[in-house]
Amino acid sequence: MAVSEVLEKYVAALNSGDADRVAQLFAQECDFVDGGARPNGFPDVVASGREGVRNAFKGVFETYSVDAKIVKLNPNSMEYDVTLAGLFIPCIGAATCDEDGLIKEYIVRPR
Repeated sequence: MAVSEVLEKYVAALNSGDADRVAQLFAQECDFVDGGARPNGFPDVVASGREGVRNAFKGVFETYSVDAKIVKLNPNSMEYDVTLAGLFIPCIGAATCDEDGLIKEYIVRPR
């Protein structure tokens, strides 16, 4: 599966509000760093391993509703807009996937 397809599934999972659905896209051994909301004063969301990703998103979804929309899809990255806690957060995310099409590393930064 192409990385761009995985990224499309990631946005759909964000919009579902289901932490298990997000976590299923990640390899057992993975790294996740989301610094997209830095300009809004939010700390980075950092997680290691699929269970860490699940727990991070469980916390996010328990606190906030998330609305994400892809602006531009690239082969290994995407520009996307997230609305979270009433804030508009323009992001860019880059993913590296393993041979099974699971995310090994995902890094998000402000756009």
